[in-house]
Amino acid sequence: MLIVLLPEELQEDDQDTLLVHWWHLERESGVREHGRDSLQTLKTRFAGQRLRALAPATSVSLYRLDMPVRRAASIRAALPFALEDQVSQDLELLHCVPGPRRTDGRLAAAVVETDRMAHWQALFDSRQWRLEALIPLPILHAGDIPERGLLVRPSPWPGAALQALITSRFEEPVLIEAGLLGLWLKRRLSALPEDERVVQTSGFSRADLGLEHDRDVTVTEVVDQVDVGHALTYCLQPNPPLNLLTGPYATSMAAPPWRKMRPVMIAAGVLIAVLLAQFSLEWLALARERDRLVAGIESVFQSSLPNSRMVQPVTQFRQALEGNAPGSSASSGGELLHEALAVIAQADNANIRQFRATPGELEIELQLASFAELEALRAGLASKPQLQETLQGADSGSEGVTARLKVSRRES
Repeated sequence: MLIVLLPEELQEDDQDTLLVHWWHLERESGVREHGRDSLQTLKTRFAGQRLRALAPATSVSLYRLDMPVRRAASIRAALPFALEDQVSQDLELLHCVPGPRRTDGRLAAAVVETDRMAHWQALFDSRQWRLEALIPLPILHAGDIPERGLLVRPSPWPGAALQALITSRFEEPVLIEAGLLGLWLKRRLSALPEDERVVQTSGFSRADLGLEHDRDVTVTEVVDQVDVGHALTYCLQPNPPLNLLTGPYATSMAAPPWRKMRPVMIAAGVLIAVLLAQFSLEWLALARERDRLVAGIESVFQSSLPNSRMVQPVTQFRQALEGNAPGSSASSGGELLHEALAVIAQADNANIRQFRATPGELEIELQLASFAELEALRAGLASKPQLQETLQGADSGSEGVTARLKVSRRES
């Protein structure tokens, strides 16, 4: 996942000059790499990565409110009125987002100008880059709070000026410029109970906090550094709280349509590959069958018409049977075959199992019911003055009599 930190100031959209800080996260190993580049460069480099953005602290205000209503729809409707006394701008110019309830029962909320929201979304829309979530930067530290008072540490986030990160269990996290830290702390501490007027700090002196003359506040030094990688894990949540992309700026957190279709596309690709493989195997089988048939036709042609060159086998066989084959004489094999078959056709229950014909003779294997029918068939062939018949062999079986006859033309 790619996380980008939006600029603090509104700038003209310039792909070459608008630079943003970014972090490339992996769920298992945290921050893989980080840097600062233009959005166009990032779009080219991380085109396939999911994208979420951080809204700068100077552009978003976080509040904690007493909201007795519990239903989400009622909270959304009542939130602008609950914030009316805490914001100085017209509510119609603000985008208000309700968040989760904290341990003290109060509701977290974020407020940002609608102009900024429109500008931020335009940065990504102009590049046709889908932004999944827009998260206020301070909220990343909502889980890092002290047991008492305030915890003040230098901000680890890049910015134009040094900032301090302040967390407590009574208010939402705040990022504030170091020059305003003393004034801000005095106002915040005055609203806390006396037993909560404790400031834990790491990296700031009592003078930096503006509390060198305030002895009612306890200031303690702690060794605590903010881990950016740990804070960024907040962005990995499927539905991060206080996502500013709600209401008119809502973006579906679901995967884009092409990603939903990816399993179907993979299955379709596998099916197409299987079908192509099947078609290839069938094509090879048909090609082998074709070659086998061609070889069989050539073998039959050579044995039936040994003195002819095979050009069009069907036409040549038909001409041979009709006695019109090239080089055939009046006493062709076709006439011999015709005369022999005419006699066989007159016999009852005589089936030709196979035959071999040459221009001068014909060998036929017949299936008959009995020897009596065989003798009757031979007598019919012998009655033809132009035919000479010879019995090559005869076998008797369960299916009848199988006989092999040789028929040739009688010499005159």
